[in-house]
Amino acid sequence: MSSLLTGGAPAVILGRCNPYGAESGGPRGVMGGLYGPGSAASPPEMMPGLPDNVAQGEWSCPQQAVIRVRMTCRCGHTGRIMDLCSWHDETYYRGEFVAGVTRRVADVRRVHGHYEEISRRGAGACTRCLFPGEAAGWHRSIEAWQNELAYAIDTRPYDRARQDYIKQQIEAIVAKFDERNADGTIHRCPMTLVPVS
Repeated sequence: MSSLLTGGAPAVILGRCNPYGAESGGPRGVMGGLYGPGSAASPPEMMPGLPDNVAQGEWSCPQQAVIRVRMTCRCGHTGRIMDLCSWHDETYYRGEFVAGVTRRVADVRRVHGHYEEISRRGAGACTRCLFPGEAAGWHRSIEAWQNELAYAIDTRPYDRARQDYIKQQIEAIVAKFDERNADGTIHRCPMTLVPVS
């Protein structure tokens, strides 16, 4: 673990926290490679006014990175090296009512960083264990068929034959997932953040 997290002097000075790739050219493998670059982008017409890096799915963090880690699962899958922030002070504002007047008061609180956030929430399952081999393509096919079903329901609500056909395609793919799940090929494998030098 980083010496800064344990209270010692830092061995290496890292740059800014980079959990999602904003500092290194953008996300290349969203959800461990299940989706490619640009898949996290928000079309400008859907959410106008977003900063460009946010619209591209490149959520940036202004904090200094204090630890370099890599996600690893028990099956041996590893992710890219990430420089992450940890616990830090954050300024926030609250209202205070004094002598009949409400005033804005700045205060500081200790908050967890991306190291703690990803350890707690983002490392729940390895995407390569959940979607091995062809399963990633099946997942994308299900999403495509679901989008087509939503479109068919919206545009041709009385065309039951088309809707039933799409539902059969989805069910056929789900059956493949069930088969791979039953034999243990698809499984939930938690990830841990392993410090690297």
